[in-house]
Amino acid sequence: MKKVFQKNQMIIMTLAVVIAVAGYVNYSQKYDSDGAKNSKTKTVSKNVAKESAAAVTDDVTDVGEAVLTNAQVSNYVAKAKLEREQTHSKAKDTLEEIIKDQTVKDSVKQDAVDKLAMLSEQMEMETAAENLLGAKGFLNSIVTITNGKVDVLVNKKDLSKVERSQIEDIVVRKVGCQLGDVVISSIKTEE
Repeated sequence: MKKVFQKNQMIIMTLAVVIAVAGYVNYSQKYDSDGAKNSKTKTVSKNVAKESAAAVTDDVTDVGEAVLTNAQVSNYVAKAKLEREQTHSKAKDTLEEIIKDQTVKDSVKQDAVDKLAMLSEQMEMETAAENLLGAKGFLNSIVTITNGKVDVLVNKKDLSKVERSQIEDIVVRKVGCQLGDVVISSIKTEE
């Protein structure tokens, strides 16, 4: 099991490096210092991508489909967390614009300040709950707070009563909500 976990980490690290290299190459290939297209960089990036893809393919065939499923879940979780952070960032930017606007009434500014404080607190609670869930073995969990309701996605097909109680305890303590406001769902995985 530990060997499979180590191979999963290696595959994820390799994919991250490939994505970083591809992003850098994409950015740098647009124009070289003379303003002309940079075809040499394209060739290098294709070779690096092929070599990395071959290395990942070799690891995947050794481990099996479970690695692909775990990688897919990790990618889903990363994408969901990124989208959540982007949404929070847009809301934060909008509130900060209202606060800085000199033409806005003081009561509206105060409301924006209150909402910004609540948003910051909400973001801290989501992160704290996710970190504690991870420490309890619920890796790749997502906690989202909306209007006092908490949605928890866990990477586990079947939860025992004890596991469900652990999740509920962590969320209720960290978020400060009622037990009835917590909804726990499983991330669907292929088997």
